[in-house]
Amino acid sequence: MTIVFYDINLLNLKKYIGDIVCGLIEDKTVRVILLYDEFSQEGYDFYKEKNCKIIKNSAVAYSSVRKFLESINPDLFMVNAQRLSDTAFVAVAKTLGIKTGMIQHGMYIPFLKRERFFLIKKIFKTIKYFLYSQVIATAIHKNGFDVFSKFFATFVKGEIYKSSVDFYEQINTDFVLVYGEYWKHYHNEIFGYPLASQHTIGYHELNRVPVILAQPFQKDAVCYIAQTLVEDGRIDRRVMESFLSNLSATAGDRIVNVKLHPRSDNTLYKYHNFILSKHDIPNAGIFVGHYSSMIALVGHLKRKLVLYELPGHDIPVYFKKIATVADDYGSFASALEEPASELYDKNISHYFSDGYNTEKVINLLRQQIK
Repeated sequence: MTIVFYDINLLNLKKYIGDIVCGLIEDKTVRVILLYDEFSQEGYDFYKEKNCKIIKNSAVAYSSVRKFLESINPDLFMVNAQRLSDTAFVAVAKTLGIKTGMIQHGMYIPFLKRERFFLIKKIFKTIKYFLYSQVIATAIHKNGFDVFSKFFATFVKGEIYKSSVDFYEQINTDFVLVYGEYWKHYHNEIFGYPLASQHTIGYHELNRVPVILAQPFQKDAVCYIAQTLVEDGRIDRRVMESFLSNLSATAGDRIVNVKLHPRSDNTLYKYHNFILSKHDIPNAGIFVGHYSSMIALVGHLKRKLVLYELPGHDIPVYFKKIATVADDYGSFASALEEPASELYDKNISHYFSDGYNTEKVINLLRQQIK
């Protein structure tokens, strides 16, 4: 049995599904192939001694994607998102009769506007996106420019995916694994996936909760959950620098533990009272963030949570229910100083459920192949 896992960055194949891959390769009858576009030393080091094959993707034309898939002939091709590159491989795989699936990798918002000129700055990436749209067009026998324009309408202009991409049934994966029941309806309403093709597996990060709570409780400590809003062109760097400067000043003598995203630009966080970590989340008394999926983990910790709503970045209602929300520096400072209150909402499990189990996910993948 051969399973291919694809993601743009090799690090994501460690961060989001490392446990699944490691569980699969323990079975000598399973051949695992990891396919990526962007190299990560951390991701490579994690997998290099393990029983799996790591391949850098160079296929951006229909013929090369098809040739790659035919040479491997996998029983299952898995992706982690609904991006153009993922969809290109899925579209071709479906023409070859290869089973396809998707695993949720974070919390989703229907549309996040990018900063002006971002696509120009990332011109080579933009060209690659266009080429992938042509792979999809060839696979489903449609006009290339028409296909690209429909993806442009949803990814750049913000139209609902299944309304704009009216051929979604031809390019969606055969099944989806999601964090909670809410996301089944999200994938149905936004991407057009039938509810019956989706399976709730729980949110893997919640397995950290007992480990974090076992650490000494630091009542006055602050932990900031970082996102890659600047790095992904979602917000102007100056806006984020202004917020971080205010956070540093408001914290005063307190240390701010910054939980970095794997792709964080560390130069954003050069403040005297910031301590940076890519992996550790302290058992802090106060957590600060915006709308990262890691906020769901904080919600299950039942700690004081203050979310700052950045311009143009509305915080989802399910996070507002478990946090104090501020949209100016005055109310933000007041929120940090106010006594912690019980804001835990048990309905958070409807969005990010616990009970994630690697073995169960692996068995589910096996069932899908059968």
